[in-house]
Amino acid sequence: MSIFSSIRPTFCLLIAWAAVLGCSQSSDVISTNLNACLIVTEADVELAIGTPVATGVRQNDRQCLYQAKRNPQETVTVELNPGPDGNKKSLFHDQRSKTGHQPVPGIGDGAFTLRSPIGGIQLTFLKDDALVTLSLSSPKQANPQAAVTSLAKVAATRLASPLPTVATASATTAPTGSGLTGGPSQWAGDWYGCVPVGLMYGKGHLALSERADWTLTTAVVMPGTVVADRGRWQAESYQEILHGTYQVAGNDRFSTTGILSVTWNKLPKNQGPNKFDPLLWQSFGAIPRKIAVKRLTPVEPALVGTWEGSAKFVDRQEEFVWTITSANVSEFYKATSQTGRIEPEQDRFKLVASQSKRPPLSMRVLAQDKMELTDNSGTVSQWNRNEKLLSRC
Repeated sequence: MSIFSSIRPTFCLLIAWAAVLGCSQSSDVISTNLNACLIVTEADVELAIGTPVATGVRQNDRQCLYQAKRNPQETVTVELNPGPDGNKKSLFHDQRSKTGHQPVPGIGDGAFTLRSPIGGIQLTFLKDDALVTLSLSSPKQANPQAAVTSLAKVAATRLASPLPTVATASATTAPTGSGLTGGPSQWAGDWYGCVPVGLMYGKGHLALSERADWTLTTAVVMPGTVVADRGRWQAESYQEILHGTYQVAGNDRFSTTGILSVTWNKLPKNQGPNKFDPLLWQSFGAIPRKIAVKRLTPVEPALVGTWEGSAKFVDRQEEFVWTITSANVSEFYKATSQTGRIEPEQDRFKLVASQSKRPPLSMRVLAQDKMELTDNSGTVSQWNRNEKLLSRC
């Protein structure tokens, strides 16, 4: 299991999963020219959503992000992951049959869409041995279903023919052998990246010291709904279903049991959390989230507000912030921190976590301000020293 994967997903996610399977013609093409920015181009995206977009940014070898020039919050994400894995094909057919998943005819060997409660839509399709997901976040889009369907048809057609080998200006990979093997002065400091957490991407802050110590904090937000009444609670989002019992202790404290055994302290209005990584917390502030909630059982008034809590494990520390409204809206923030030592490994380094049985991360320094981390599943995330990268996660 990846060191990043601390959330057990139960639904399709806001940031889509996809995979490339088997050894058919399409997988040969993709493995030779692995670049999600080639599946659909800027011109394809502009035609579909009706507004100019910036050049696609490769989040890693498997994911490409397009942002509208006039409104960067209007985005299209294309994801394509390599590796033969029959379980992923089974997962596709299982997800396609779930309630709320709308089948879409005429695309590849099968397709379905799923709408997000915060205004987005994603379409996943199977073409030969390729599984691709297109995610559209565009609250002003008049017909998001038509837009994402149009893009999927282009992508499915393009997968059936050889893709051109293009080195995009936004590519963040480096030639083989360019990793630096120097000392701490070359890599010590703060690094930021969009990291895989379960089947989605979160915000990451990696602090490296000249003493060869490291601290990695990854944070995600799970917007959804909450029901809390008569001592029982349940919070649902695309990423997770959490539930258990609760007990109120005064006006500014309550505790939960079950999946989350946490004591929650109420935050004063307009005050940030005390322990949550401050930079990661601030980076969530610019993300608009709109959730349409059907009429549910009322939330007990004593639980309305913004709360913070913590949980300590042998190999990690977890910090939570939970906003609960009387209208059943839940925003659950989770930051997971781990520490460890940096050990050399040929032309790269290993991040070995303290008291953890999980395999270490592989760290490859590409330049003074560029590195990549690879987990044991082969998933690569790109990192640099500019915290503005967090706005893309």
